[in-house]
Amino acid sequence: MVGKRMVMFDVVFYVVFPIVLWHALRSPVGEYGAMLICTVPGAVYTVYRYWRIRKVQWFGTFLIVNLAVSTLLNIFAGSALQMLWNDVWYSIVLSVFFLVTVVVKRPLLLYFSLDFVEMQGAPRSVMKRRFLERDVFSLFQWITVGFALRDGLLAAIKAYLIVRYDVEAFDRAIVIREVIGWGITILCMLGFVRISKIISERENRHHST
Repeated sequence: MVGKRMVMFDVVFYVVFPIVLWHALRSPVGEYGAMLICTVPGAVYTVYRYWRIRKVQWFGTFLIVNLAVSTLLNIFAGSALQMLWNDVWYSIVLSVFFLVTVVVKRPLLLYFSLDFVEMQGAPRSVMKRRFLERDVFSLFQWITVGFALRDGLLAAIKAYLIVRYDVEAFDRAIVIREVIGWGITILCMLGFVRISKIISERENRHHST
């Protein structure tokens, strides 16, 4: 139920509000002004999500830093078209960042997961040892690669849309971003399910001996 509610809120704040505001405000305030205003609902929602999970270390920090960087890029863009291109370049940076954490064997999704299992009451040090076991760790590597591919694919599609449609790519990119984002996330969730199964089976074997 919580998952369904989160999906609904994501769609409302990251898709519905921005598209409605874009079409309602682009004539009165101009394309760039409308784009800036369109980011406000998502930014407020992101801050709210951060406030709800502010005890988490890595994920909360990533969430708020990501919001701060995105906001600054939007404010200093100076034009609607440049704002769209900034979003493309930032997606590429995020993709490379995720890949770097894989290369240095510090997959970011492993640390995000540690935050969430700790929130649920599991000892962080114990879970970290389990997450670092070879078969589990490799899954976290692949999941992080999945998120890198998500941002890379989004960057490529958004660049194509900008070249073809100019600023009209704005609302198209919003919808595609959410579809691809949730598609990759669902695939990665299968990896988390597998990780949970491996750890559970290991614990069961341990208790039975």
